[in-house]
Amino acid sequence: MSKWNVGRSQDLYNVSSWGAGYFNINEKGHVAVYPERDEKKQIDLYELVSGLTKRGIEAPLLIRFDGIIRDRVRTLQGAFGSAIEEFNYQGVYKLAFPIKVNQQKHVVDSVRSAGRQTEIGLEVGSKPELIAVLAIHDTPNGLLLCNGYKDTEYIELALLAKKLGLRPIIILEQAHEVKTVLEVAERLGVEAEVGIRFKPIAKGSGRWESSAGENAKFGLNSFEILEVIETLMKSGKESWLKLLHFHMGSQISSITSLKRVLKEACRMYVETYRLCPSLTYMDVGGGLAVDYDGSRTNFESSMNYTVAEYARDVVWALKTMADDEGMPHPNIISESGRAVTAHHSVLITEVTDVSRYLDPHAELLPPPTDSDILTELYNTYRDMSVKNCHEAFHDTLSLKEEIYNRFLQGELSLAERAYADKAFRHLLLKLSQVSKDLKFIPEDLAALDDTFKDTYFCNFSVFQSLPDTWAIDQLFPIMPIHRLTEEPTIKAQISDLTCDSDGMIDKFIDIKEVKRYVKLHNGGLIDPYYLGSFLVGAYQEILGDLHNLFGDTNAVHVDLDENGEVQINHVVEGDSIREVLGYVQFEAADLTERLRLAIDKGLTKGTLTTEDAASIKKRFRDGLEGYTYLVK
Repeated sequence: MSKWNVGRSQDLYNVSSWGAGYFNINEKGHVAVYPERDEKKQIDLYELVSGLTKRGIEAPLLIRFDGIIRDRVRTLQGAFGSAIEEFNYQGVYKLAFPIKVNQQKHVVDSVRSAGRQTEIGLEVGSKPELIAVLAIHDTPNGLLLCNGYKDTEYIELALLAKKLGLRPIIILEQAHEVKTVLEVAERLGVEAEVGIRFKPIAKGSGRWESSAGENAKFGLNSFEILEVIETLMKSGKESWLKLLHFHMGSQISSITSLKRVLKEACRMYVETYRLCPSLTYMDVGGGLAVDYDGSRTNFESSMNYTVAEYARDVVWALKTMADDEGMPHPNIISESGRAVTAHHSVLITEVTDVSRYLDPHAELLPPPTDSDILTELYNTYRDMSVKNCHEAFHDTLSLKEEIYNRFLQGELSLAERAYADKAFRHLLLKLSQVSKDLKFIPEDLAALDDTFKDTYFCNFSVFQSLPDTWAIDQLFPIMPIHRLTEEPTIKAQISDLTCDSDGMIDKFIDIKEVKRYVKLHNGGLIDPYYLGSFLVGAYQEILGDLHNLFGDTNAVHVDLDENGEVQINHVVEGDSIREVLGYVQFEAADLTERLRLAIDKGLTKGTLTTEDAASIKKRFRDGLEGYTYLVK
């Protein structure tokens, strides 16, 4: 076997596929970041993390690359621009960023900055989001798409945005909303612009396909659309209708699904335009996928099409519709939030401990007592061969059950039970190794490989930083960010700091299937050993929770200056213990006072010395202001 090298690490972790030109491995064996997909402009991720740590910005750490956001915006706009030019399309394309995908202010600002020249729009789905955007959306006549449930106050704010120089379009997702818009607009003396979200019967594909279709939570069916249009007509406001919108669901993995829904959307646009010729926009919503595993398939964590193909299909469908009907080509809006932000964030965590399944080089010794069943267990291990390994497996399972029952009945001591438990692991490991020489490996023996995994404990919370791995089994690329010139020999699963058995990652990307382990390096605790979770920029931060009161991690915005030098644009300190306690109504002042009273009692009773009291007070004060994660 040839010596391990960077190329073999690239193949093992499939970096060149899911990395999409933004991530790869450099000659030092470190993960390299190429924010503009230019090999001459590289950021060494390991060296970046090491430098940040020296500055006191420790893992767990979220690194956001603003250059990747710029490139993602350019990629989307370029794809639609090329399709529009190729097909001589007469409408224009607008990208609208739905801030629910990542509501962190610095991220929203990065997206706005990246799309400033093309007048990127923003989409909101709630009153808090609308209030945030009203204050920061400074693009003259900037497109502001207003979705979600709406009360009178929401609609008032949306319409008043017009007086601030924005272009709000209120998208009607419930039929009754049109009456509220009419009433509020009349009271404010504003001419509104509205859109209609319809429910396509055709569904998307992938994990979120059930969020679309005729029984979807949001949107109007055909008779409700007619009711809305008739209501507008009765008030003489049919010219307010500017936009038709549909949403297929997030992460559409198959281009065939998109083409199917586009047919229905085009037909709906034609019929709506005939009633309201003021209609000028087709909003194709979100759904543009991200290839998390690099397989380029219709698997739910992948996509079997490119951004360019997506744009071509949308433009071609709308052009064909308009030309066939003799209509103007509609302007196109997409809300591709995941595709804009997913790639730009990397979560860095450090391995803090390792729990070994079994030392693969250790031999099973004879039992410590003359117990017949332990002797039989040892003999099964000693005499195992290729010819009898399947039978030995069945014998092992029977012996395990009998040993367990004997222990319950008091016939085996703790030392004997401990020997048996370790012997089972030796047996299963040997079974797995011996069975590989069989011409045909039975299914139950083939499954043994997934059993032999070490657990790498890491300084982070799954529930805070990677909630979708727990909630919906979302896959993210996870790999070491250094030592990639060395062969990783350990099959591992990853455990977080929480005291919850679900705080575990045991499913990992693979080009062909979902793996139950990731290969990591041995000796990871000798020096800091860092793992990176990639493509985590969409939804993860805002969906994270405070399980065990682990708060937001440290975050930094990183870019390259004109000379290609790394610059830190923003440092966002992670939550302190004081802050997360405040979220659950434990106020620091009250806690400090209660502690003081407890210390005074201890001093009075003599259970504390004055030195003890001072030490407790100092540690308590320091703890309140400290990071919620482990620190060195």
